Amino acid sequence: MHVERDTGTRAAYATLATWASFLYFVGPVTPLIAQQLGIPLQEAGLIGVALAAGVVAGGLAGPTVLRRLGRTRTGIVAAVGMSLGSGLLALVDGLPAVVAAVLLASATGSVLMTVATAALADRHGPAGPRAITEANAAAAWVGVLSPLLIGAVVGLGWGWRPAAVAVALLGLVLAAVLARHPVAEGPPAQHGLAGADSVLAAADDPAPTEGGGDAAPPPGRLSGRFYVSVVAVVAAVGAEISLNFWGGVLIAENTGVDLAAATALLAVLIGGIAVGRTLGSGLARRFPVGRLVHASLALSLIGFLVVWSAPTVLLAVTGLFLTGVGYALLFPLTSSLALQHAAGQADRAMSLVAVVIGVTMGAAPFLLGALAGSLGVRAGFLIVPVLLVAGGVAIRIAGQPATLSHVS
Repeated sequence: MHVERDTGTRAAYATLATWASFLYFVGPVTPLIAQQLGIPLQEAGLIGVALAAGVVAGGLAGPTVLRRLGRTRTGIVAAVGMSLGSGLLALVDGLPAVVAAVLLASATGSVLMTVATAALADRHGPAGPRAITEANAAAAWVGVLSPLLIGAVVGLGWGWRPAAVAVALLGLVLAAVLARHPVAEGPPAQHGLAGADSVLAAADDPAPTEGGGDAAPPPGRLSGRFYVSVVAVVAAVGAEISLNFWGGVLIAENTGVDLAAATALLAVLIGGIAVGRTLGSGLARRFPVGRLVHASLALSLIGFLVVWSAPTVLLAVTGLFLTGVGYALLFPLTSSLALQHAAGQADRAMSLVAVVIGVTMGAAPFLLGALAGSLGVRAGFLIVPVLLVAGGVAIRIAGQPATLSHVS
């Protein structure tokens, strides 16, 4: 089904892309911050915990703020908050101050994800999953710039801080955009839009699914299949954030290049994600979503194993690109499946998903950093294939609504 890319839709795409600019910045820059502060990876993992805590806080506060302010005004406040946090990150010294700045930026910035995803689901009805996939593709293309910019400014001898300033400026630009071009507000019953209720009605349908499933939950409760599908979201986010945070360290150790150059190479990972998401909407129209997620998981695993074992930059780059293409559809499709199981409760479901994402974003890189400190970087990275396998099992158990056999 066609996605009408009106001004509200483009504003939602810009909203998600702005969050991606920070998300894809804070991971690659963490090893450089650790190097500058002279702290071990275990301590630097607290930056990931701050990122996660902020996302959890944003997810918990999101529904209340959305009810009081509406999506557009919430997006403006969140964009300004993310800009302030990023700007402080460029100015402060010491791990506690860095952690506080990341916490502020992620607590406010993560709300942008909830605003954008719920607005697209309400605005585009049955075409919501395709719009969400396109939005994530646009976000990934913006995210490519973050590690490239970090590598460039570090290579020029300026340090990583100018890249934080650039992210702060993007937040202010988004606030100005949303002030002029609001996103879709509220349920379709109030606004006359083809909304999330029509997209997600399949979650109440007891018709057979690929993996079987529960009957419709009582009103106001999220289904069991929703919670199982959230496990797949956890796997997708955990695998991606782990490589995004510590991939530069792995590549530097395996190939011998310096950390700044290895950090810049992570742009290939994000570029693979961008390519995969750009092509993904067409694939999602041709293949069942469950099968496409399993194929993405398999490609992610193959690509990761190439990166994990690569002794040369060429092999590492090849593996990063394959992994990125594999990762590309995992989050948008698993989150779309979760929303489909949410029975018309898009804001509530996406806020809960945001909380779970936040926990994962902190736990996965922190655990990997701890394992890397005690067992070595390569051994620590073995949590990635474990996550990918767990995601495949969860998708198989949860199944998918019959109406989402293909993404329109």
